[in-house]
Amino acid sequence: MIRQLFFPGLLETGQVHDGIFAIRDGFVNLYILQTAGGLICIDTGWNLKRVCHGFETLGFRTQDVTAVYLTHLHWDHARNLNLFSKADIFIGEHELLRNTPKWLKLSSKPFTKVHDNQELTANNIPVRALETPGHTIGSVSYLVENRFLFTGDVLRLRCGEALPFYFYFNLNHQGVIHSIHKLSKLEGIQCLLTAHTGLTCNVADSFRRWRESAPTGSLPKGHPS
Repeated sequence: MIRQLFFPGLLETGQVHDGIFAIRDGFVNLYILQTAGGLICIDTGWNLKRVCHGFETLGFRTQDVTAVYLTHLHWDHARNLNLFSKADIFIGEHELLRNTPKWLKLSSKPFTKVHDNQELTANNIPVRALETPGHTIGSVSYLVENRFLFTGDVLRLRCGEALPFYFYFNLNHQGVIHSIHKLSKLEGIQCLLTAHTGLTCNVADSFRRWRESAPTGSLPKGHPS
């Protein structure tokens, strides 16, 4: 009941788009991109047994993951780092400025810090890092192949519309609003994928009211908070 109330649209484990798969880890989804050079993950989930079962269900192997792009360091998104022993780990450069959580200190994986608009490549697939702070100090969204936008907890979807993530989970709610305005200006996005509320391939409608409003520091007129 609580999961359905706060996180509607969670995806079941399986293929959700061409070459993109989701694993449902309780109340969060992590995403896997299947490429010719191996697998790419957006976040890692938190429950080891569920994520391993998800990989088995999909017919994938965790050792074939070559890159993990973390949207932020909350435990439900990054606790399974050690599961991907052969992967390079990417994280926003400002996300590591805060005190390291105890569970993260147990990780043996080094991080590669990314900055805003940095162009990256994994398995010959272009990935662009976009700083979208607010939920955490260094949250990052990732634009893959200039058409798939992974937003982590920057926003949530309700009936296909982009809304700020719940304010009581955000470090800086005003920053979240600014970040959504930033994302709404991107062109050519075919699919928007969130961590807790599913995805939409009708991205223009999702951001319509954000694009129609001018101030980047405020909610669109008539928009629920």
